[in-house]
Amino acid sequence: MRSVVAVGALLTVLVLAGCQGTTSVAPTPVQSTDLTSSDGGFDQQAVIGVVVVHDDAALATELRTGLRDAGFRPVVRVAPASGAAAAQRSAVAGLVRSGAKALLVRAADASALTGVVRTAHDAGVVVVSLGDPLPATGTGGDGVSADYRVPGGADDAELAAAAVDVVRSLQRGEKPSVDDAGTD
Repeated sequence: MRSVVAVGALLTVLVLAGCQGTTSVAPTPVQSTDLTSSDGGFDQQAVIGVVVVHDDAALATELRTGLRDAGFRPVVRVAPASGAAAAQRSAVAGLVRSGAKALLVRAADASALTGVVRTAHDAGVVVVSLGDPLPATGTGGDGVSADYRVPGGADDAELAAAAVDVVRSLQRGEKPSVDDAGTD
């Protein structure tokens, strides 16, 4: 009888040990395509990626300040004038790998970002387009684009304030009250 109990205990240990395999390192703060209050949002001290073009230095400063004042940890990447699309692709991919919970993007060439936007979505990162929408990707009408779009404001301060409000909503697990990326 003792041997049956011992074998049972050993099998239980082996089964439980098998359940503790490696886990993915991809960040999964929220489900980007269906954000609801049940998703829970993300930590207020979360990394928020900002990717803008070289002409948007003032916007980058406004976003950095606004996000920091709201309690987030902004990581801002400004693409150079030469090779901006490639620099932005690299910046988005790097921010996703580093665990950003949301990305605010003003694209130099929106169509050049389609692959990394898909990667961001696959990792659970919410993508917010600043100004112009990011186009949908794929041939099957899969609709992968930015999750939300903050329309361009009258000035950089207005656009940054609206973007920070979107991030606050996302952080609380709420759908922001801005134009959805797919509708204009």
